[in-house]
Amino acid sequence: MASGTGLSKQTLWAVWLAFACLYALSLGRGFYSSDGDVMFQTTAALAERGTFELAPDPALPQIVAGTGGAAFSKYDPGLPLVGVPFYVLGDWLGAVNHAHRYRLAATAILLVPAWSAAGALAGLAALAGSLFPARRAVGVALAAGTSTLLWPYARVLFAEATLACALTLATFAIWRAGHGGGRVWWIAAGVAFGAGIATRAALAIYALPLAVLIIRLSCGEGRLVLGRRLAAVALGAAPGIALVLWHNALRFGDPLASGYAGEGFTTAPWTGAASLLFSPGKSVFLYAPPLLASVLLWPRFRRAQPALADFLALAWIVAPAFFGAWWAWHGGWSWGPRLLVPLVPLSCLPLGALPDRRRWRALVAALAIAGIGVQLAGVLANTVPHYAALVGAGEGGYHAIHYTPGESPLVAAVERLLDGDTEPLALFHLAGTGLPRTWTVGAPLILLIGLGWAARAIWRSLSAGAAQ
Repeated sequence: MASGTGLSKQTLWAVWLAFACLYALSLGRGFYSSDGDVMFQTTAALAERGTFELAPDPALPQIVAGTGGAAFSKYDPGLPLVGVPFYVLGDWLGAVNHAHRYRLAATAILLVPAWSAAGALAGLAALAGSLFPARRAVGVALAAGTSTLLWPYARVLFAEATLACALTLATFAIWRAGHGGGRVWWIAAGVAFGAGIATRAALAIYALPLAVLIIRLSCGEGRLVLGRRLAAVALGAAPGIALVLWHNALRFGDPLASGYAGEGFTTAPWTGAASLLFSPGKSVFLYAPPLLASVLLWPRFRRAQPALADFLALAWIVAPAFFGAWWAWHGGWSWGPRLLVPLVPLSCLPLGALPDRRRWRALVAALAIAGIGVQLAGVLANTVPHYAALVGAGEGGYHAIHYTPGESPLVAAVERLLDGDTEPLALFHLAGTGLPRTWTVGAPLILLIGLGWAARAIWRSLSAGAAQ
């Protein structure tokens, strides 16, 4: 298996641009969840009033009571903070065009998950490019970006796409640092990981796999060097961790308190983990078919890249065990195993170890095509009504969604598509926000041009590399 020499910066930017345009074209018209509504309200409060405080709302249990009778979002501060400039941009655009400012701000903030997911794929391409030939590296990113559930999460206001970006960039920075990148890369890895923790503190579960990766990359360097590297990563992560602690103290008067009081790890870990992996309603392999090939190719990948392979294996032990024990292991009313999404892009790395044999190529191609079909169902169909109908019937409805094949959200989405019940995409309906009708044509057209230009740039880069 040939090693890579690295993709050029221009190619990596083209990868980011291609997926940023694709995901922006896929943006949904709405938040599809009360989680996104509350995070948007927090962004609005920060942008307009400079505060995290929200108005209490009994219909939104994600708004919780804090100190002094104030109410706050239960979630960590990272995503609302990142969303502030996007909110300001959308609000300004509405003001200039005498359009619906709040609706445009809500659309603009959806660019956060779209651009974050694109960032995860650029980071994945950079990492894969250091391991495999350029075409394989781009193929890994393409499979992760179009055939896994990262795509549906790039269009809705959940934290998962941002977390995937943070974890992928942290892993790439560690790998780059361990191969002569210098101290700045160790600090950069910590900054990326700390930003992810600020977005959701639970991302800290990946600290152990990342630490093991650092240790593996530091073999033979001595304890002092290892200590310095771990300290540099910790230094980079410190601001993100401090932000979470400060936010907790602001809301609840205790830096160690969180917005999840009363919620806990009440599911048997083996039950939740098995459900995340194999249940008909939430199996990660159903919602990300290429990961089946990743599992099969992992031993071959490990022979070439033991440190990264062991990092992935440990991460896949930690994540299903941790989230599987959570009371809401399923991630609520969501597309597939939402809580595992941050790990999905990196889990496509073993695809780069694909043997040059017809049967293997046919298998991976079939899984990738199946994955594209699954994600199109998630992008073009709204399964919230399906959840509402079954969960409204009681706890048995939740069980049916997760364990009865015919009631799976995936099946419901396909049925909706076959019935012609498709979900409108936001950028194709901008006239509904009060913007001039030219926006409805112009915005998608610009993104399509950007997507085409980026695809052409990637193709020319790969062709030039193959000719050398």
